[in-house]
Amino acid sequence: MAGKKYKNWWLLTLKGLFAIIFGIFALFVPNVTLTVLMEYFGILVLLSGLFLIIGSFTHMKSNRHWTSWLFEGILDIIVGAVIMLYPTLTIDLFIILMGIWAITVGFTQLFNTFNAHKAGRAKWLMLLNALVVIVFGLVLFINPTESQMALTYLVGAFSLVFGLLITIYSFQLQKL
Repeated sequence: MAGKKYKNWWLLTLKGLFAIIFGIFALFVPNVTLTVLMEYFGILVLLSGLFLIIGSFTHMKSNRHWTSWLFEGILDIIVGAVIMLYPTLTIDLFIILMGIWAITVGFTQLFNTFNAHKAGRAKWLMLLNALVVIVFGLVLFINPTESQMALTYLVGAFSLVFGLLITIYSFQLQKL
């Protein structure tokens, strides 16, 4: 590999620049970013449903389970349409479900902490973890709109740092 030139270094540069642009967009226009991502997901689900329905009718004779494809396709189209028509509501619902999940996991961990007889000194770590998970879940559940903004900012910051590092790395590859 010594002396081999990296001819496609610029592809990493593009990847980094796109990540930087997305990161800036997510940090400065978080509402729009989240809505656009949800709408994009809705389009993917709609297309999935369409392809499954087409596939089910195309394979009616060769696939005896074609009706399950048809059912899944119809379900995908319904879910995709709901996501497209109500993207903000869908985001809030997702955040609320994450909150319910975290609260449930936290209380399960809490129960396990009090029933852990051989945990020794680590028991307080289990207790702390359970309480943190419960609080996290409550924050998501009680205020899903603010929670989604925080998650968008986190993704934006990650994309910005990731994009900068990849771009710098690509310029280093250019020099090789």
